[in-house]
Amino acid sequence: MRHAGNCLWKSQNSLAMLLALACLVIIIRPILADPPPVETKQPIPETLTLNDAIILALERNPELASFRQQRGIAAAAVVIAETYPFNPVWEGRVQANSGPASAGITNTVANEHVVLTELEIRGQGIYRREAAYAAQSRTDWEIAHQEILLSIRVIRGFQSMLYRQEKVDLLNQIIELDQRTLDLVGSLVKQGRLHGPDEILARTELNDVQAQLGAAQANLVTAQYELRRSLGIVTGQFKPQGKLETPLLTWKDTELLPVAWERRADRRGREMATAEAEADLRLERANRFGNPTFGPAYTYDPTRVSEIGAQLNLPIPVFNTRRGQILQREAELERARLDLRQIDVSIQQDIQAALARLERANALVYRYQKEILPTLETAVKELEKLLKSGDPNVNVLHVIDTRRKELKARDGYLDALWELWQARADLAAAIGDPALAVLSWNPEDKKDSAPKPAK
Repeated sequence: MRHAGNCLWKSQNSLAMLLALACLVIIIRPILADPPPVETKQPIPETLTLNDAIILALERNPELASFRQQRGIAAAAVVIAETYPFNPVWEGRVQANSGPASAGITNTVANEHVVLTELEIRGQGIYRREAAYAAQSRTDWEIAHQEILLSIRVIRGFQSMLYRQEKVDLLNQIIELDQRTLDLVGSLVKQGRLHGPDEILARTELNDVQAQLGAAQANLVTAQYELRRSLGIVTGQFKPQGKLETPLLTWKDTELLPVAWERRADRRGREMATAEAEADLRLERANRFGNPTFGPAYTYDPTRVSEIGAQLNLPIPVFNTRRGQILQREAELERARLDLRQIDVSIQQDIQAALARLERANALVYRYQKEILPTLETAVKELEKLLKSGDPNVNVLHVIDTRRKELKARDGYLDALWELWQARADLAAAIGDPALAVLSWNPEDKKDSAPKPAK
């Protein structure tokens, strides 16, 4: 008997354990299940153009994606503003009645019911919708402004990566040339036409350039990850496709100011902010007397008399005419107007500063292209030819020194091109159109003559 009881007890415990295990599996199954599928995106191409980089950033940058959610909030505010009439309010009163027989009470439960609706009789709905529409337009322009800023940031990052890449390429070319010079000097030393110190000098020059290559490659990696941050990507390898060299274009501030006032998204956003503040002020003034409530009323009194009619409630603005709220809205409107005036001044200042920077950069690039680089290239070729011919007036020091100056000039030329791109990016940001920095853009669709070097 005891044995049978033990078996029953064990079987019950086993069943309880199985049930507990089943419950545990049901609970943890969602946790152990496969993770939700991640949205697949198109792979990043191996070679990336500037236009592709801008499109990629507009699609994948998480900061921009988060900011774009403001559009949904503004659209919901429009739905709220368009909601009218408001929900009615039902008010019911049920009372027990008692009294002497002389009172003639025939209904012991009296009823009174009123359904009231708030009415806007001073055009508040129009002003409220105007404010919501203006806020939605302002949000759209603010999103467009963020997209433009991101595009300009991508342009700067992309050109910076090209700049760093060409710096590395230039150092590799210098190393190759220095290696050829070292081989040439070594052969001339063996022939007795040069001396040992000349070979040491050539080798020292090669080692100096090789030491600079590591820092240039580190700067390239930094520029690449800065561009990745703007693009909003984490994985994937790509190589920027393009050149730093770009046509030398000039504009006048009188041509760009109308374009900037039309295309600057932040200015259009402030215009909408002014319209929103004006609508808010009109709404506040319309609300200063309050809104009446109106609706049907029904009464069933203790004598079984039914009364049907209407009830109107009117607020009496004696002690509070919302003067403080109106003053607040007036101050907000004045601030919005001052912000709009400030952005107009900033646009002119930004265009003038960008044009001044662009003019200097154009002049510097023009001088490198037309004067400095051709002169040094010719000098290096002539000295190398004289060195190979065994001219006693030319030694390896002359060649190395002139080549160093030529390569330094090429390095300065890259700096000038990078400065030119930064100036064009400044001008593109000043007028609110990234196309100016991407393409050979002109308000009149024509190129101006090349700028002359600054004196």
